[in-house]
Amino acid sequence: MKTTRTSVLAAVTATTAAVMLVASTGTASAHEGSAGRPVGHVYEATNAAGGNGVTVFDRDPDGTLHPTVTVATGGLGAGASLHSQGGIARDGRIIFVVNAGDDSVSALASTRHGLVLRDRISTGGDFPVSVTVRNGVGYVLNQGNDTIRGFRYDADGRLHRLPGSTRALTPNAAGGTTDAAQISFTPDGRSLVVTEKATNRIETFGVVRGYAGDARPHASAGTTPYGFDFDRRGHLIVSEAATGSASSYRVQPFDAVTSALSDTQKAACWLVVAGDWAYVVNAASTSISSYRLAHDGSLVLEAAVAATTGAGPTDAAVSSDGRTLSVRLGDGSLSSFQIGADGGLSSAGTAAGTAYGTSGLVAD
Repeated sequence: MKTTRTSVLAAVTATTAAVMLVASTGTASAHEGSAGRPVGHVYEATNAAGGNGVTVFDRDPDGTLHPTVTVATGGLGAGASLHSQGGIARDGRIIFVVNAGDDSVSALASTRHGLVLRDRISTGGDFPVSVTVRNGVGYVLNQGNDTIRGFRYDADGRLHRLPGSTRALTPNAAGGTTDAAQISFTPDGRSLVVTEKATNRIETFGVVRGYAGDARPHASAGTTPYGFDFDRRGHLIVSEAATGSASSYRVQPFDAVTSALSDTQKAACWLVVAGDWAYVVNAASTSISSYRLAHDGSLVLEAAVAATTGAGPTDAAVSSDGRTLSVRLGDGSLSSFQIGADGGLSSAGTAAGTAYGTSGLVAD
């Protein structure tokens, strides 16, 4: 991402703010459609340069989505794609959002009165694009200056600095940034993982009592590692945009299980896991590919085209019950798919959205 602070701030307009921020605090009333009361929600970052926000979608039992309210994060979006995954993270009822336009991260709480902004702090770096949280500790990936930085949070969503937690990514030997795409804790919380598009590396950081150690670089099995997720046994599953493929790894010690297995599609960017299935969103092919996950972490391509999306798919999220896959499209709308017992996808329709480029999607 080559966006500069000048270009970001130049995009700030009162019109954008008026369109995007429906409410600085709001109540998402429960939608009751033909399928019954909502069983969950999907949260989408608007990424508006004039003021970032989170749009809340109610999710019906059949996977249908209904936009309800947009709540301000108190920070600024970039107004254009972050080219990342994990711009929003969730821990229970607390939603965390990166604000790339002013280098901050916000916490919003889901309450009986709706989604409410709780706190916002600096990321201590430049152009944050991804955030991960676990058990009261969070880390933000600052793409602009190749650093990660930690913070602490409480059950109410109040944020606190984690002094001395800034760590540098391994420098790009070719010059420029690493163009890092995502950061996430491993399921056991003992490591942090970062993908780097420009260097074709995956970095890991050991974590002890909330503090990350130094970066450990590993060569990616495929070209342009992008989005990733973990299976139920802790294997790392990574998409590779340039090779249109996915790879799987053991994290400790770091070792490839399946290397760059092609999905035959173009621009395999975002990857999410649901049970024994991994889904890759292919931006240039407007398709979703599915992989079956074996017990040992190896991958089998199940369907090169498990479903088609609308134009410009840009992110994905799986509901906490593993039954619904939501895919964000270029115009900010969300396509929803029911996940079958055999990993198959069936369309549950599309809901209108108001987002400005890729910046994050998460579901409960």
